[in-house]
Amino acid sequence: MTTNAFDTALHQFLAEPSRAQQILTAVAHTLQTEDPFEPLTLDAVNDYLRGAALVITNGLPDVVADETIQHAARALPSIYERETADAYALRLLQIARSI
Repeated sequence: MTTNAFDTALHQFLAEPSRAQQILTAVAHTLQTEDPFEPLTLDAVNDYLRGAALVITNGLPDVVADETIQHAARALPSIYERETADAYALRLLQIARSI
């Protein structure tokens, strides 16, 4: 691999969102499709996290997938009392940008 090819590949890798960011973003986008008046539940967040994680980490070695999922899960904020999916999704998108 030439230096230019390596630099290009490294730049592309660093410019792309991490898989943990991708998981959180996918969860947020899914939450935005929920009923905007219903309070969010932890079960719903966990279900969406599990689904996004399975798709985004598909094909990765188990140890890498597990670490990626744990990183995303640790970044999840607590759910405020009676918080809606939309409000939580907005907070989640802000967090996803920072990890």
